[in-house]
Amino acid sequence: MTTRKFVSVAAPLAVCGLLAGWIALSAANAEAASFSMLVYALANLIVYTDALDFVLRLYMKRRHTATARGTGREREISIDLTTALPAGALPVVPVEPYAIIASVFNLEEHIEEFLAAYGRYRERMWLISDGSTDHTLLRLRQAGWRCFDDGINRRKPAALRRLLETLPEYIETVLVVDPDIRILQPGAGSEIDLEQFISEFQQSGAAAACPRVMIEPDGFLARFQSFEYALAFRAGRQSLADYSITSGVSLYRRDALARALREHSVSVYAEDFENAVVLLDRGERIYYDGRLVVATEGPGSFPRWFSQRVGWYHGLIRVYVERFGLVWHVAKRTPFALYHYLVYVGGLTILLHVLKVVSAALLLGSFASGVDNLFFAHWQQHAQSWTNPAYFMAAIGSYLVLGVVALFTVVPKSERAYAAPIVPLYLFYALVHIAPMSVGYLNWIALKLIGRRVYRDHYEPEPSDLHEPRGAHSLATRRLR
Repeated sequence: MTTRKFVSVAAPLAVCGLLAGWIALSAANAEAASFSMLVYALANLIVYTDALDFVLRLYMKRRHTATARGTGREREISIDLTTALPAGALPVVPVEPYAIIASVFNLEEHIEEFLAAYGRYRERMWLISDGSTDHTLLRLRQAGWRCFDDGINRRKPAALRRLLETLPEYIETVLVVDPDIRILQPGAGSEIDLEQFISEFQQSGAAAACPRVMIEPDGFLARFQSFEYALAFRAGRQSLADYSITSGVSLYRRDALARALREHSVSVYAEDFENAVVLLDRGERIYYDGRLVVATEGPGSFPRWFSQRVGWYHGLIRVYVERFGLVWHVAKRTPFALYHYLVYVGGLTILLHVLKVVSAALLLGSFASGVDNLFFAHWQQHAQSWTNPAYFMAAIGSYLVLGVVALFTVVPKSERAYAAPIVPLYLFYALVHIAPMSVGYLNWIALKLIGRRVYRDHYEPEPSDLHEPRGAHSLATRRLR
């Protein structure tokens, strides 16, 4: 083990050890007289809502694929795919031709990485240069790649809509990718190859299919994101049966994608959620197939992570409010669709966010009070009823149990050792996450009230981009949405 790898594992483990010692010492000094059940319930709101949602999703995940027991497919697919395929279908080669499409912008610095990642698929690739100002277009064409360009920066949704117009009519299936992802081969992360993934999709008749996205190992912050993405895909999307949500890398029937992009707002904020809502409103089916895995790099620094999450939640509330009629129609499809699209997204994620901010503040105050008790400073004597250390101790203990259960039921075996050291600290990540969520919501509110954001995330074009043919989703700044 290298020194760097040892430090990346030892550091979070050392923090966990100190945290355990702090909990024990602060518990000995906690005052029962200052304990309030009302404050305790409010402080632990984040913990209990996450726990109840996780348990419900595990149940629905098993229920959706109950008829597929014994086939091995139920572990990674959100539907019983065997019943969706025609009798006697053999998933060996694609039934119909397909294309892999992507919008690229100023890719020159990373061109070699891109060519290496997609070299085996070059004959299937159809690219559009979204107003690149460097030598991206020239380099790609010199290497023999198809790359359309008309010198206009449309941004991803509009660029893909334009690219679809140039594809040959015989191509009826398209895989949308981002330039910074890698499609993992069987034995290197995936259980099936891309050909089988596409073949079974074409025979299923669905509008779209979403593979599993994993975060490339890359330091301390990436460990949290790796665990987060495992929960989001292998519990979140897999529990949604055939009314799932697409991601930045998804497979579509060409006519379905064209229809979605015609009705799309062409905003890059929550573009995939908007695609999914438009398709599901039309009665289409979207499923998750985690047997195919794609890898992407997460934001490498906290400022990039913060900016990414601000953009995510700004997009979420924008699409949810502007497309609520479609969301309501989708929610009426099944009881669990009602739960996910109305109760979870609309209620727990958006409407109850103010209460979650209060919950986070109480937990942070409780944590500070525990530190106060540990060092016998007693500088919080006037706020004991709101900051009893027991609130945080209960939250960290409950979240630890939840994290351990998730680690062994959701996270793949090959990724558990990487994610395990941060499981005891994941509550802190969840609490910090509330900050960019709040800013994202405030951005949307500020745009409605005063016409400008309170924080400029990296999805928003620079002022010069409004007049020049430049883009806002380069490989260096655009990570998987």
